[in-house]
Amino acid sequence: MAAEDLPSEFDVVILGTGLAESVAAAAFSRVGQRVLHVDRRSYYAANWASFTFNGLLNWIEQYHEEDPPDEPRDWSSLLEEGEELIYLSNPDSASIKNLQVFCFTSEEEEEEEEASSSTPPNTADEDAVKESSETESAGSQEEETQERGEEEEPKEVSKVERDLSSDATCSRFHVLSLMRWFESTHRRVCPTIQEEEEEPEADQSQPQPAKKKISYAQLVKEGRRFNIDLVSKLMYSRGSLVDLLIKSNVSRYAEFKNVSRILTYRQGRVEPVPCSRADVFASRQLSVVEKRKLMRFLTSCMEETEEQKAYDGRPYSQFLREQQLGDNLQYFILYSIAMVTEDTPAEEGLACTRNFLQCLGRYGNTPFLFPVYGLGEIPQCFCRMCAVFGGIYCLRHSVSCLLVDKDTNRCKAVIDSRGQRISCGHLVVEEGYVGAELKRAATPTRFVSRAVLITDGSVLPSSSDQQVSLVTIPPITAGCAAVRMVELSPSTMTCMPGTYLVHLTCQSSGSAYDDLSPLVTRMFCTPDSPDQDSPDQGNCPSVLWCLYFNITDGSGLEAQGHNLPSNVYVCSGPDGALGHENAIKQAESIFSKILPGEDFCPPAPNPEDIIYDGDA
Repeated sequence: MAAEDLPSEFDVVILGTGLAESVAAAAFSRVGQRVLHVDRRSYYAANWASFTFNGLLNWIEQYHEEDPPDEPRDWSSLLEEGEELIYLSNPDSASIKNLQVFCFTSEEEEEEEEASSSTPPNTADEDAVKESSETESAGSQEEETQERGEEEEPKEVSKVERDLSSDATCSRFHVLSLMRWFESTHRRVCPTIQEEEEEPEADQSQPQPAKKKISYAQLVKEGRRFNIDLVSKLMYSRGSLVDLLIKSNVSRYAEFKNVSRILTYRQGRVEPVPCSRADVFASRQLSVVEKRKLMRFLTSCMEETEEQKAYDGRPYSQFLREQQLGDNLQYFILYSIAMVTEDTPAEEGLACTRNFLQCLGRYGNTPFLFPVYGLGEIPQCFCRMCAVFGGIYCLRHSVSCLLVDKDTNRCKAVIDSRGQRISCGHLVVEEGYVGAELKRAATPTRFVSRAVLITDGSVLPSSSDQQVSLVTIPPITAGCAAVRMVELSPSTMTCMPGTYLVHLTCQSSGSAYDDLSPLVTRMFCTPDSPDQDSPDQGNCPSVLWCLYFNITDGSGLEAQGHNLPSNVYVCSGPDGALGHENAIKQAESIFSKILPGEDFCPPAPNPEDIIYDGDA
């Protein structure tokens, strides 16, 4: 909708289209509230956005060319008696920093004959290179959504909206049954495992055929095939986001894939982590004794015991050592199942282990799902639901200030950048709009280090091109943070055929380049990688293009306690956790404060169930 056509009164005005704000907008609209949802950006999802490659290049260019914020205009002429103004900040002013880009592939394409045989079929428009100057994001093109429908359907897509009420489906994979299953059927299963072990798999020690080089010009030309997330997260199959997608019927707007592999990086090698029943029994890394110990330990973790409580306050690594699991199993459990560090308290480590196990088996052999076309799809799905129930959206439109009643300390209206006064009952704002002068507690801002790599191969090659992998990398040196790697194949519709999209995330101790580049040069082939002539380095995938940046950690930001009107609510941005619990919790908390007693995101009716006026 054009800004000049905006109505002048709403129940709820929401600034910013991040995940928490979008979920809140859908919840309010679904129960009949009049919602205005605006964002000063030209794309949806704010710092949760996904970009095409060309759109990301434009986003990087805008970052480097960002002008200092303009002086706020004086809107005091719009004040009525008993009102005062509170000016808002630029939400992008400090959320991203230390942005660095590196390209390790040739700038120009090879000769036409060579390029035609080495590159996948090009379905992009010839003008795609020219479009690199235009803003392209997964949240701002309806045309792109229509184009996706004409593409080949992704393989092995998992539908979240399937019926999950049957406990039988979940219990087949439940860890409590694993030990009994092994004891009763191990003789019958062993031949099957042996047959699986004899199947040929990709051997990293064998020389691989020379890879066809992909040029930077090809990446730009095929830019619309990429969907690159600013944040890297996965969806726990029994997490709050998946439950909300199912409950609200928002899952109909997206498709999902199983994360097919959980890997770990140990002693310079990438190894699969056995976490499901099939993985444990087929693992080559574990002996028969270790398999029995692992099954027994996982079974015991499902319920809290007095023995476990005796370790409260002590390191989880100590608890694992005293379970006599051995170094191999301790490593897998600590870094790839619980996904914690050696210093994590035992009660927290056990809770993480329990959560991991409880999510197994709902959709596959791992606890995680990933949305096709990237995480930026999820906020858009909730925005779509809000719009279906009457919410009004306006991008490239900002709100300059709030009009506050001095007597009641409530926000009566907002004034947009064009001077229109818009009355509202409640206001929900992205944290970036709140200036430092309005924050009651000046807590230091924490950051997350991010790296996005486009590579020419997988860190663990396999015969399948459908793999989606989660890799745990413990601290490579003392004082470094553990790094989480998510590797996406072209089947997720996030990268072009012949490439992989790799996301690296860790808590910041310095710039993202300083935190993550040592790991990149060790696990991938770059000009800075040591021993490039060694056989191990020769088998590593090459980095074609990479981006480093630091992004604000939303978990360290206070959502309450600011010097704001009583009916203004703040949503923080994405945090460094693997799941989405923080954002969903914020949205639900804000909804319950504004509309106590109302159902949060009740199911939307299916289109075939809607009865229109005049229908018999």
